[in-house]
Amino acid sequence: MNNVLKDIRMMKERMEVSGIDLSQVGLTDADIYEAMKSISGYLDITPGDFKELYCIAYKHAAERFARSMTACDIMVAAVVSVSPEAPLSEVVDTMSESRVSGVPVVDGDRKVLGVISEKDILFQLIGEPTDNFMALLARCLRSKGCIAMPVRKLTAREVMTAPAIAIPEDATLVDIAAILAQNQVNRLPVTDAAGCLVGIITRSDIVNATLRSGTCSWNI
Repeated sequence: MNNVLKDIRMMKERMEVSGIDLSQVGLTDADIYEAMKSISGYLDITPGDFKELYCIAYKHAAERFARSMTACDIMVAAVVSVSPEAPLSEVVDTMSESRVSGVPVVDGDRKVLGVISEKDILFQLIGEPTDNFMALLARCLRSKGCIAMPVRKLTAREVMTAPAIAIPEDATLVDIAAILAQNQVNRLPVTDAAGCLVGIITRSDIVNATLRSGTCSWNI
């Protein structure tokens, strides 16, 4: 068995040296059969059994990966934020320039007070909960003036959703995904032990982190 593992490791090393991205390789029956033929010694296992065993092992590896990866590994540390006294016009400018759909609201000590998202801004403009931009457009078309005028001087504190749902730096990938799903939010501020903002995680960060595990990972 040790010789078999040694041969597989050597195969893996040769592929990595050749520049092949193993995470993008799809495992087929033919691949398994050719791999088994190249291993020295006798293997008392069918290609189907090997593939089933491999898939189960990979599933366990993916679950281990999700449990071991924490917010620190996933988060974006360069967080765009606004102060609670920032006028809504400034908040919108900040979001637009930074190409983000939401920002944390922090005080002078970087403590997270709340979060402002596009949905919060739409609520102020339309007067009812919605994430439908077309509803905003319809109201604009019916209006005789700019519907943003009455709310442009509102501050971040008045618009934000508070308290913010934040996560600690050591929250696992599994926990983060569950919190996003349960609370129907698209982003989570990451805070240190003192409650100060150190990063932010979005749904796309979760997807990218999950893809890092690949579809054909050889950890032998």
